Amino acid sequence: MIMKIFSRTALAAVAALLMIACSNDSTTYQYKTQYLPVQLEGSEKWSILDVNSGEVIAKDAFDRAPSPVVDGMFYVMNDEGSYDYYDVSAPTTPVAGHFGSVTSFSDDGVAVCSRVGGPLCVIDRKGAVIKELPKEVSQVSMFARGLAAFQNDNGLWGYINANGDTVVSAIYSSANLFLYDDYSMVVDGNQTDGDSAAIFTIIDHDGKVMFTASTTDYQPVQPYYINGVLPVLKGDSVVCLNKDGKEVANPIADQEKVEKGGYNDYSRTPSGDYIVFKEGKAGMVDKNNQVLIPIKHDNLIDINGERLIAVDGNIYHIIDRTGQPVGKVKFQNAHMSEDNPFATRGFIDTDLAAASMMMMFDEASACGASASTTLMDMNNMVGTDARAYAGNNTLILPQGPYFIQYVFDREIATVNADSTAASFNYDAHVKCVIISLNVNHCPASTEEAIVNKVESRLGTKGFVLARDGIFCSDYLTALTLGYDKGVIDLIYYMHFNESVPQDKKKRK
Repeated sequence: MIMKIFSRTALAAVAALLMIACSNDSTTYQYKTQYLPVQLEGSEKWSILDVNSGEVIAKDAFDRAPSPVVDGMFYVMNDEGSYDYYDVSAPTTPVAGHFGSVTSFSDDGVAVCSRVGGPLCVIDRKGAVIKELPKEVSQVSMFARGLAAFQNDNGLWGYINANGDTVVSAIYSSANLFLYDDYSMVVDGNQTDGDSAAIFTIIDHDGKVMFTASTTDYQPVQPYYINGVLPVLKGDSVVCLNKDGKEVANPIADQEKVEKGGYNDYSRTPSGDYIVFKEGKAGMVDKNNQVLIPIKHDNLIDINGERLIAVDGNIYHIIDRTGQPVGKVKFQNAHMSEDNPFATRGFIDTDLAAASMMMMFDEASACGASASTTLMDMNNMVGTDARAYAGNNTLILPQGPYFIQYVFDREIATVNADSTAASFNYDAHVKCVIISLNVNHCPASTEEAIVNKVESRLGTKGFVLARDGIFCSDYLTALTLGYDKGVIDLIYYMHFNESVPQDKKKRK
């Protein structure tokens, strides 16, 4: 998924919001970005930019967008549809390649990948296999703070370390990464607190249970800690819990002087400064409201605490935290989002995959959304800055190996006609839900097998073939299935008259 640098997925926006809400430490960057994949002004190819020096180290070297560069390592999809890893020390020569599924490297110098038809492996920076994981491990997350979450064929989650050894057994129905701290949230699917409430558990880096709580009391607004603090909703208010589950004061009570600055909006960076907006322009101040970067840019994106991307019109350039240019490179696109947070083994149980996809919808709804669902019902998936969603009608939610896209009948947010401010269209309705599964890392017959199995079972969900590959229910909802380049799309339409058949294109 490639997007303009100021675009956000739903989860990215929530993460940014929460870093602002409960963090006060420069170490809250998941990793420090030094190298940035960019499309230079006027070019359709991709380059690698050193944001510290402002110099391009691999000009127009790739036809497809490189992944985010972590610890000097990145991956790029090749012409055959598999992935090759590169090191910025020799940015145009693959270190290792032809992997069907991959994750980014971590600061620990390890990544997870698989070859078509093969098991998952933990590899080092030279592409050497550190450990081949058991065949029953179906997917593994990227590493964070020395641990990666893994799922087995029973659908349960645990954690492995950088040596590929299991440190937390697969006993949880869901697990999350230790992105910014040594605490994370797991859920035991067998534990509930009444009909609508659930129990969540916080564990430490060794798997020790710190505390459990009910969603009746606290609604987590993110599944991980930032510097020892977990933001949760208590009623209508955001409070912070420490590692023992006790309510503590918000550690960033330092925005009072910024609030008095008369800005239209502001957001806190992980390093403790504030990007501020006034009359449609952006600048940056410190917590004492002392100007660091004058308010003159269309937007500012903090990269690593020392470098920012300045947006002016459709062109981006790098500046330092005083607003001075870093190099002379101008670019029109950048790739900062992680496309592959999970690596999946090179084979898949097509029966389980079909059953999993079938569980995501019924006659009246898909992935929790129905014809009556509005943006207001899903407002916990968006951040507070409506500008980030202007012109976009889709919210994207990664869910294990799936990507769920909620497509609305209008823009999620629009720029107000009488100002440069933007506002959310909370009355926008979900018109369709797209459930995507990438099986490009599996044998070429995989997508056809999964789609055939789903289609053959649709009658159990109340859907019958209406015409041209479109299945309809008595609720007049509809769905279609298709695949191209190893990606399966199930599109669930809230209204049959809006449905369109999909192509089914086999891989070569």
